Amino acid sequence: MVPAGSATVLSMIQKRTLLIFLCALSLCAPLLPAQEQMPSYALSQLAEGIADGPAVLRSDLAQIALDEMALEYAREAEQARTEMRRWKKKASLARWSGEVQKLADHYADLAVTITPATPIDIRTGPDGSLYLHVAGQLVVVTIPRMNEQYAFEQQIAARFCEINHCADLVDEPVPAVPAKRPVLRAKTLWSFSQDAGPTCSSPDGLEFMYRNTDNLGQKRETCARVVGELKVLAKAIEGEIATGARVDWQRLAIHTLAEGGEQVILNGTGDTLVLSLPTLAPRPELLKRIRPWLTAKVNGTPYTLVILHAEQLLAPAKQ
Repeated sequence: MVPAGSATVLSMIQKRTLLIFLCALSLCAPLLPAQEQMPSYALSQLAEGIADGPAVLRSDLAQIALDEMALEYAREAEQARTEMRRWKKKASLARWSGEVQKLADHYADLAVTITPATPIDIRTGPDGSLYLHVAGQLVVVTIPRMNEQYAFEQQIAARFCEINHCADLVDEPVPAVPAKRPVLRAKTLWSFSQDAGPTCSSPDGLEFMYRNTDNLGQKRETCARVVGELKVLAKAIEGEIATGARVDWQRLAIHTLAEGGEQVILNGTGDTLVLSLPTLAPRPELLKRIRPWLTAKVNGTPYTLVILHAEQLLAPAKQ
């Protein structure tokens, strides 16, 4: 028997797949001529425009956002299950897949409960992050892969504007602009509890626990960058060890180079690496705390590391 949430997610994926198939057969035409295509809007702009507007608009946006989140989290869970069949580290992937699928089912179930009468509060953060309070329950509109957040938000905005005349809701379309400079980010999973603050976790055992949701957009960005850079660092160290280098974990340090990039000190005998680790370099205390996890990661050993009061070690990353 397929759980209710899973069935809902599967139904949404099947519908979208069918639509793509029909379009491939030229059975669907553009809704508007090329010169009359709808302008694109930033999701944060739409959210601000309807925050105090009619309840039906808030319910439309919340339901679409939850639909899209359910689809993205379900895809992430399926990808983890696919990777499990190819890689040895199945325990961590199984845990990650289970956690992500649980969220996918939850968002799908929550989406189908929304009606125009459902109490919904919509707010945006200073960085444009979208927050929903659905019947008192906080939902941060985000997906595990931060590098795909821009396209994800544009998909929500496009779907919303297909059923609502967005030109009447905002003054002028202000399309979101993706970051010009590429930034390394890893996929992370955020969970929220009534008894504790938010937690940012990675598929391979890192858990950063925060006290509250203040500046949550900045916390998401910093956590995604830290996890991404740690993965790069671990892979590079693993490669150096394979060539015969020795790592003195107590001496491991990262320094910013004047000409750009960061230098990783592997030991006291002169072995170094030059990598791009701009988020880790100014956080030496974090590197010390992370050493047990990093050692295990390099050695291919599963390891879970919980960092309490993460805001003390992960100051906001510069946008």
